[in-house]
Order: sequence, then structure tokens, then C-alpha cells
Amino acid sequence: MQFREATPEERKIYYNEEWGGRRELPDYILHTLSLREFGFDHDGSGPSDRKNQFLTVDQLESHVRAKAPYSVYVSVAQYENPSQMAGWLKAELAFDVDAKDLPAKQCCGEGQVCERCLEEARRVVSMIGDVLRSDLGLRELRYSYSGRGFHLRVLDEAVQKMGPTARGEIASYVVGGVIPSDLTLALGYSRVFRNYAARILERLDEKTLLQEGLRKSVVTLLLEKKREVISSLAAGRMEEIKGIEGMGEKTLWRLMELLRRLHSGQEDGKVTVDTRRILRLPSSLHSGVSMKCVEIRDINNFSLDMAVPKFVGERDGG
Repeated sequence: MQFREATPEERKIYYNEEWGGRRELPDYILHTLSLREFGFDHDGSGPSDRKNQFLTVDQLESHVRAKAPYSVYVSVAQYENPSQMAGWLKAELAFDVDAKDLPAKQCCGEGQVCERCLEEARRVVSMIGDVLRSDLGLRELRYSYSGRGFHLRVLDEAVQKMGPTARGEIASYVVGGVIPSDLTLALGYSRVFRNYAARILERLDEKTLLQEGLRKSVVTLLLEKKREVISSLAAGRMEEIKGIEGMGEKTLWRLMELLRRLHSGQEDGKVTVDTRRILRLPSSLHSGVSMKCVEIRDINNFSLDMAVPKFVGERDGG
């Protein structure tokens, strides 16, 4: 699949002939539309047109169809006065997993996206959702494809009044941002950390491991026994990993620190702690890649085909 930039004419076609407006907006946006800030990027340079408020869906539809913007954004926050970002009421807890920024990518180049890294980003955001449900008891999770990755909004009232510090603590937990004191525990945070670490280890190659200061002999054995190490790590059998020749306590800690740094970087923590963040509006067009930003009902069964605009098929002669 090719990800090409949409032309101004294609943007007009999308918003005036394909975009469903009210029919495609998520219910959590529809029901609170007048309390949210909307932002627009008109030329690909970023959402400089901010603090827009729409009292009705009709107003939003008319504006978007007339302007056919490069990108449309909506706030995670609700305000008494969105046009001034004043009177903050609450904000969804948001997570942003961008495929172009995934660490230890083995597919396309840095800053680029392809179907392979988008699939990995989908798996990461699905794992985040699983931890939010199983460990933190959160239930109101809303996923969306953002064009180059995935967004997850948590609507539970228990988190919407939280400040940046509490949001940061949740983010650190759900992405395994801290090495646990006991890596062998079967449940809880230790399991969360190990699951992420094992997944990242699958993607690491000799070059990355050597750059982190691991001895070549240890790296060679790690890669030779990669499947066994991943299995032991996921199960918390750390003594089996220590049994690798040259893998002492210090080297094991260095490996865990590498895995921690990489897997905690899979999610943009700045988004999660920002209670005034704007994210791409589900149903809008990501003009940079000519893909629809779509709400996802079932994250485990999402296909990129669900997000391809009709004009792309016509452009490619399909």
C-alpha cells in the first residue's frame, strides 16, 4: 500500500463527496461537540488555526466542507468556553502510538510508515488497552486509526479529572516505564513489564544490542537462543536467562534497561499527560498519507482497508 499526500482537489472531493459528517462522528464527540475545541491545519504545517468552537454539527460540517482542510483536530478536553480554552471541565486520558516513531523498527526507514509497522503499532495500542482493563479496571476505551498510528481515549469518569502527574503514572504503568524490583511475579506490573520487554526483544538485532554495550559473546548467545530467552522472560524465569554464559547480574540489568527504554518509547507520553491536547478527529482525512482517521470498534480486527478513501482507488485506477 502506498501512502501519498492528498492534493487540495482530493481533499475537496473527500469532504464534499465521501465524508459522512454526523454519521461518522463518534458518539463521545457528538454528545459533547459544543464543549470541545477544534483545530485545523490548512497547509500541512500543523494545526495553527485553534480555539474554534461549533455549537452544532451542522456548523462543523459546513465549515469543514467549505475549507477542505489538510487536517482536522478535536480536543480531549471539554471547556465551558472552548473558543478561549477557558473553564476546563475534564479531559479524556489519551494514548498515541505512532508507527513512524516505533523504536527498533526493522521495516521502513525512520520517520516513515508501512503496513508492517502499522500492524505493530496496532498491537502495541491493543496491549495498552488490555492493561488498562485487566490491571486498572477501566472500561470505556475508544480506539481510532490516526493515519500514521493509533489513538486510544479513556472515557471513564475516574480518570477524566486527573492532572498531569497522575496521568503520567498511569502511562508509565501501562507501557512498562520502570523496571520492577521483582521480575518474577506472575501477575501485576511485573507481568506487564515482561510482556513488553519480550515483544521488544523480538525486534532487536545484533547492531542495536552491541550499541548498548553488551559484549559480542553475550549478544551472539542471546541471538542464538532468542526464542528461549523470550519465552523465559515472558514467564518470569529470570534464572534461565542468567544461565547464559557471560550474562551476570550487571549485564542482565543493562539488557532490561535497554528493553525498558525502548518499549516505554512506543507511546508518546507527552500526549497522555497533556489535558489540553488536540488529536485528529475520527472521520477526518490525514492528507499526509491520504487515509481516513477512523473510529475502530474492534482493535483486534482492524484492517487498513477500512481507512482507504474512495479517491485513492480512483487515483490508482482501481
